[in-house]
Amino acid sequence: MSFNLLEVVKGQFNNDLISKAASMLGESEGGISKAISGVVPSVLSGLISKGTSGANAAEEVLSAAKETNRGGLFSNLSGLLGNGDLLNKGTGLLQSLLGDKASGIAATISNFSGIKSSSANSLMSMAAPLALSSIGKHATENNLNAGGLMNMLSSQKNTVANSLPSGLASITSLFSTSKIGDMVSSAATSGKATVSNIYERTENKTKGISWLLPLLLLAAAGILIWWFLLGGKQGCTSKKTDVIDTTAIRTNGEGSVSNNANTDASTIISTGKVDTVTGDFVYDLGKMITIDLPNNGGKLEVGENSTEAKLLAFLNDGSKFVDTIKGNWFELTNVKFKTGSSIITEESVAQIKNMVLIAKSYPNAQFKLGGYTDNTGDAAKNVVLSQKRAEIVLAKLKEFGATENSLAGAKGYGQEWPIGDNITAEGRAMNRRVAVNVKTK
Repeated sequence: MSFNLLEVVKGQFNNDLISKAASMLGESEGGISKAISGVVPSVLSGLISKGTSGANAAEEVLSAAKETNRGGLFSNLSGLLGNGDLLNKGTGLLQSLLGDKASGIAATISNFSGIKSSSANSLMSMAAPLALSSIGKHATENNLNAGGLMNMLSSQKNTVANSLPSGLASITSLFSTSKIGDMVSSAATSGKATVSNIYERTENKTKGISWLLPLLLLAAAGILIWWFLLGGKQGCTSKKTDVIDTTAIRTNGEGSVSNNANTDASTIISTGKVDTVTGDFVYDLGKMITIDLPNNGGKLEVGENSTEAKLLAFLNDGSKFVDTIKGNWFELTNVKFKTGSSIITEESVAQIKNMVLIAKSYPNAQFKLGGYTDNTGDAAKNVVLSQKRAEIVLAKLKEFGATENSLAGAKGYGQEWPIGDNITAEGRAMNRRVAVNVKTK
């Protein structure tokens, strides 16, 4: 039997889940069921558009899908819905997939189904991790790589697009850019048509000023593709040559290099210099500031450019969403190890204790540790070393009081995802590090 992604995801919204969702959102079960008929194909359209936009994007989706599936989402859907975890898992993911389109889609579904717009948005946030986990399960069972995932998602396009109820047909226009892309791709590969002669053929059928229409449509389609795939932000962000934006250079540590839509100047780590004695990179943390932690967490005395200050700014900013695909990474500027080992230095303890205080003050937040090395030595051994370093930081966090619920594990990435130039001593020193990724906030 051929795989039908739409049916797999819709099948997760059984009567029990619909009933609990209706109760949680204060809606009728009939309204929820009607809304889901539009929610599922809308979310899947976003995933398909993202996953078929190129090899790098497909790799991102594949990595995130497999990780979501490993979380055992399907084994306790009702429980996750009851405690809000399912909604929390999907909020950042939905933002990554649909961006500013999400509110418009939610409003359209709200009008169609008779439920509140906020409820429609919540349903979309629930559907996003379910859709991603379904893709991850299928990819794992069928050993799909990025290319195989692109082929699978492409095969699902028509089924998903055709499943939208007639009252929600306008939603398809948000994802119609794929048809323009298919037309241009087909023209380029067949040698029978190009963008210019497509325009010429259209021009011959029109008169007067109407010859501008095809050109304007193609230009608009190009802008829309750029906006959707890049979040409309990369193209207007000026480059900086004297700072390193460490949250913007990797996708969950497991995908291709890609900018993080949630990144802004507040997450930039300042420059510094190499300690000639230890070989460590010493960051310029700026002037000392006092930060009051919520939930009676106390106060932190940290540098204004420190990891703690940048992380707290992110956690406190409601406009910054958790990016479940690209990740929200913050380098631990003061966590160091003895050369060539996983033995943590005494100077590192202070920042680790600060991280524990932050974790306790934000009980809904969850953090994952990532370990990295420079590119000297054997690559495979570097992965092992980075894994040990990430694990020792994780162990220290637990030792000083961080709860299991606040930690999402540790992984070593070796020399992948450098933040500095490995050609220089400064760059190599910056690359020998541990970072923290915000999984939920």
